[in-house]
Amino acid sequence: MGGLKIKAVILAAGKGERFGDSLPKPLAKLFEKPLIEYIIESLEKVGISEIIVVYHDERVRDFVRSRCKTVYNPHVERGEGYSLLLGAKASGGGPFLLLMSDHFFDREILSRLLNSNTKSTTLCIDKDIYDKDLDEATKVLVEGSKIISIGKNIKKFNAIDTGIFLCTNEVTEIAGEFEGKFTVTDVMSKLSQKGKLLACDVTGFFWRDIDTKEELIKVENFILKSLVKPSDGIISRHINRKLSIPLSRLLVKTRITPNQMTFVSFFFGILSAVLFGLNKNIYAGIFAQITSILDGCDGEIARIKGTESKFGAYFDSITDRYADIAIILGMIATAPDKLWLIGSLALLGTYSISYSVSRMETLANKRFIGGIAGFMTRDVRLFIIMIGGLFNQIFLTLLILAIFTNFVVLSRILSARKVMEHVSLTKQGM
Repeated sequence: MGGLKIKAVILAAGKGERFGDSLPKPLAKLFEKPLIEYIIESLEKVGISEIIVVYHDERVRDFVRSRCKTVYNPHVERGEGYSLLLGAKASGGGPFLLLMSDHFFDREILSRLLNSNTKSTTLCIDKDIYDKDLDEATKVLVEGSKIISIGKNIKKFNAIDTGIFLCTNEVTEIAGEFEGKFTVTDVMSKLSQKGKLLACDVTGFFWRDIDTKEELIKVENFILKSLVKPSDGIISRHINRKLSIPLSRLLVKTRITPNQMTFVSFFFGILSAVLFGLNKNIYAGIFAQITSILDGCDGEIARIKGTESKFGAYFDSITDRYADIAIILGMIATAPDKLWLIGSLALLGTYSISYSVSRMETLANKRFIGGIAGFMTRDVRLFIIMIGGLFNQIFLTLLILAIFTNFVVLSRILSARKVMEHVSLTKQGM
């Protein structure tokens, strides 16, 4: 947007009669956090500092006024279009982001919209219409980048309105022309008729319009399923996540933060190392696996609460390395005269396997997923350590780690060479 300062308007004055709750819908809780708070946090994460909330219920005002400017809508009978008009005037006319307080969406949608560099009013649209409730959805007909028509009852359409807009002064002008009850769609329809409504395609990103408690539960279930990542190792996918996700779901109801959970996982790792050093191998192996399970909770809590951060990921990776090294040192300490050499090789492989990932991401922006290069992930290594501890087979465990971690690192070097040669050739051809 040419460096212009963008504000945001959240429409939160609706009655939400279909939701069937004593609380206004913007305050309905998704994993113990009100819906509108997810939206505010998403806006803050993408750099929006001025947020305007149009409300009718004083409970909404009381919840948001410490972080947002509030505008009272005394005429909710005039519909959400009137709330749009009030919010647009409070923003100074434009440009401003327009969002609905009862929507949940992937934060990357906002980033894509803000990076579109459009100078016209733009609506984020979803072309994946097959898993949507088409009876309730606002349909959109898109040709190229232009929206030709928009409405709930249009016969010809190829996309769905996500309820996320970047608005210009023209939105304020058109909204001011209406009398009586009108909707946001009515305003956007007039813009589309003038050929001044553009589309930003966000197909593939998650979003939902939450009108009922059933839809709220569906969103919660989707978020829980999304916690399983493509980069998860086989143990994490089939064992750890089945335990960590239910635990994280309980922990989000508490005040524990993702970084605190990272430290808890680290603590269990150090405890495992100490127990190995004391030749309490069975307990040490069990605590190593507990460390592995808890290692997933910090990221899960951050995702559920919408508090992911680059520092959190950095802190997690550093503490993981310290815990991993400490555990192997603890294993070596059970019989240092016999285990120092094989333990050192296991230590080198364990460190290098993590380092190879970070360097690949830095240099080629790629991850090792699947195949030999994706084997011996942290969850697999800690599971092997648990088995070794339970059966008191420390030498064999270190031998397995030494052989397979270093073999995987070698395969990654070969894989990285191919990837980087391809990147180099691609750049030369540009």
